[in-house]
Amino acid sequence: MNGPFWRKPKTVTLKDGSSVTLRPSQVGDLELAWDMFSTLSEETLEFLPIPFNKERVEEGFKGIDYSKALPILGFVDEESEPRMVVSTTLGFNSLELYSHRAEFGITVHDDYQDRGLGTILTGYMIGIAHERGIKKLDLMVVAHNARAINVYKKLGFEVEGHFRMNHFNHILKEYCDEYKMGLVLD
Repeated sequence: MNGPFWRKPKTVTLKDGSSVTLRPSQVGDLELAWDMFSTLSEETLEFLPIPFNKERVEEGFKGIDYSKALPILGFVDEESEPRMVVSTTLGFNSLELYSHRAEFGITVHDDYQDRGLGTILTGYMIGIAHERGIKKLDLMVVAHNARAINVYKKLGFEVEGHFRMNHFNHILKEYCDEYKMGLVLD
């Protein structure tokens, strides 16, 4: 095989039979990413660490460097046009001491939640972490995001810490607790 497996698009089938194509982010994906993040519901935005404005989304497309952060996006075809429905990232630490770890994050568009996409993509990212020689994945999740916590636990993540009032919820306008979860890879 030429290069890492994740460089080639991969099509996955969801519980409802629909399919999503996964591939690494490219500079030309900016408008599709903005279309996704700008149409998330308040219920989904409640669990994101900070609001997604256009400047923040644009920042993610400046100087894409897969050795620092590996964003994998998921697309569906709607009326022969691509639509982005999921974004996930593995963030790598440049310090040698912490290079065995990666930070994980995922956002699934409301229209594609509860179809198994989060579980499939989290498993896919675990595979990428293995391939990259990562020994541990870390993530932060809002403590009342039961659906995400259940997915992470199902895939082997464990709660490693409970941080009180760690997440400012810009939808509820209050501070919420967060869990640090981790997965040690074999």
